[in-house]
Amino acid sequence: MGRLKGGANTDAEAEKLTLSQLNLLISGAEWRFDRATNSNMRKLAFKRLTWLEAQRERLHGIEAPARRLAGRQPNDEA
Repeated sequence: MGRLKGGANTDAEAEKLTLSQLNLLISGAEWRFDRATNSNMRKLAFKRLTWLEAQRERLHGIEAPARRLAGRQPNDEA
């Protein structure tokens, strides 16, 4: 994943952020994910969003929501 200006891209960088800064980055990642114009951009935004939420869970104990990319859910019809 490429570098995001002004954001955390490694565990060490994430550790330096406050909870409010992490929440702001997560909000931005959700916005990018919701407005992605193609599947590749959507996938990259999804990876970023889930990574940030995992960092928030690891550092601040706020449970990350269970997320799956559309089309990746297990088929319930058997």
